Amino acid sequence: MKFALVLLILGWRLRWLAWRNEGFRKQLENRNVVMQWRTFSGKPGRWFHFTPGKVVARGGLNPSPTVTLNFKDADYAFATLKQAGKNQMAFMEGMQAGDIKIEGDPGQLMWFMTLMKFIMPGGKK
Repeated sequence: MKFALVLLILGWRLRWLAWRNEGFRKQLENRNVVMQWRTFSGKPGRWFHFTPGKVVARGGLNPSPTVTLNFKDADYAFATLKQAGKNQMAFMEGMQAGDIKIEGDPGQLMWFMTLMKFIMPGGKK
């Protein structure tokens, strides 16, 4: 439940930033990326479609994501996301342990990580 809520709020934040933040909109130029977040079982799942000037967020699974971030379960996903705010190595440690798996283009995940400065509260205006 907590992971699903985090994904929902992340979608709201991404859409708001695409609408209101010039720096964030600049990062969306020339992008057409579908990023999907899910557990190994597929539930909960949510995907985000980044295009120039716009982010669309939807629940469920996308049939053709550009990159998918898979977590072993929802509790682990929530704990990792919570920890990642303080420890940027949390994702790498999870991948090394096999608790997080990336499918698709990992370069798009790296691009998404550059957006964190906008997503976190108190980020760039």
